[in-house]
Amino acid sequence: MISVKQHLAAAAAALALAAVPAGGAWAGAKPKGAKATPPEVIMQLYAGKTSNWSRGGHAYWAPDGSFEGVNKSGDAVGIGKWYVTRNGKLCNEADWHKAVDGVVKTVSNESCWQFVTAPDGSVWERYLGEDGSWYRHKPEKQVSGNSQRRLFRKISKRLGL
Repeated sequence: MISVKQHLAAAAAALALAAVPAGGAWAGAKPKGAKATPPEVIMQLYAGKTSNWSRGGHAYWAPDGSFEGVNKSGDAVGIGKWYVTRNGKLCNEADWHKAVDGVVKTVSNESCWQFVTAPDGSVWERYLGEDGSWYRHKPEKQVSGNSQRRLFRKISKRLGL
C-alpha cells in the first residue's frame, strides 16, 4: 500500500517531469546556444494571424503592422500597431478601450516578447514583463486570418469607436 506521503512525492515528481520541455531544456530557462531570432522569421510567425492567448483574449497581427486585440472577458478592444526589432523583439503598442460605469475609458499599453532560436531550430519566446520565463513558440495557438474580427467590430461598435 502506498502512503499519502509517497503518493504526493510521486505526484510532485510527475509534475516536475511534465514541466521539462522537449529538447531537454528546463522550463523557464533560455535554451543553451540560442541566438536572437531574425526579424523576418518572427514576421512569418505572426503577420496575418490571430494569437489565442493562454490567459484568454486574442490578438490579430495584420500584415500592414496594425494590431487589434480583444480582452478575455470580451468587453474591451485594443487598437494600435505592432513591429519587430532587429534584436528579436515583437512589440505591440495599443490603446485599450473599455466602458466603465457607462463611460469609455482608454488605457495605452505596450507589450513586448523576446524571441530566440535554439540550435535545433526551435523558436522560443518570453514575455518581457512578469516572470519572463522562456517557452517554446506554440503555432497551434495561432490561426490564419483575423478570427475575432466579428467580435472586435461588435465590441468597437458598442463602445462607439
